Amino acid sequence: MNIKRITALLVLNALVGTTAVAAPVLFGPSSYLSQADIPAGFYQSGAPTFLDDFEDGPGIGGSLSASAGSVIGPGAFTGARDSVDFDDGAIDGSGVTGSSWFSGPGSTGVQYTYTSSDLPTAFGLVWTDGAGSITFSAFDASNTLLLSQTFSGIPDGSHSGTTAEDRFFGLTFEGGIKSIFISNSSGGIEIDHVQYGTMYAPVPEPSAWALMAAGLALIGAIAMRRRS
Repeated sequence: MNIKRITALLVLNALVGTTAVAAPVLFGPSSYLSQADIPAGFYQSGAPTFLDDFEDGPGIGGSLSASAGSVIGPGAFTGARDSVDFDDGAIDGSGVTGSSWFSGPGSTGVQYTYTSSDLPTAFGLVWTDGAGSITFSAFDASNTLLLSQTFSGIPDGSHSGTTAEDRFFGLTFEGGIKSIFISNSSGGIEIDHVQYGTMYAPVPEPSAWALMAAGLALIGAIAMRRRS
């Protein structure tokens, strides 16, 4: 095999290394009191393409469907509602005057599915209330499980609209995310700020850039030698 062919293969390998589909990446659970708490590096532009805070209507938008539950606003039940803290205009430790998505059987959970073909590569939500352990899962275009993890120690045992327990759960996957699921093992479940967009595109590994640079330099040297 000649030097030129070897060099071309090195460059090709480097390019393949930078474009291969990476494994899904879990973001969270992280504290979330407003949209400003979306984790850094989750979205390519720093902001979602779509975010539903449930403050402006009875259903869910953005080409999304939900497997269970509905929007509830202040005073919908005798218990306090638990919206994202800032949805009422102030971060004050209370989410009782905002709206959220509620489902009675938290152990059954809620699955949010994107119903269009151009799947998002970043998909997340905010868990605001429930009890027990919390399970977050995500699925790809063929409904194959991408990730499922269970977390304990998050609920604070209060159903009075407290917000310090609110947590962001999200996943990035450049192959596309069809749906995300969340549940808690006891009580009802409340969810807010369901959102999606384009994942942050990381800079290729330095080693890949170095390999490409070395290969291109070698091709240039060979071309110069042939002209001389």
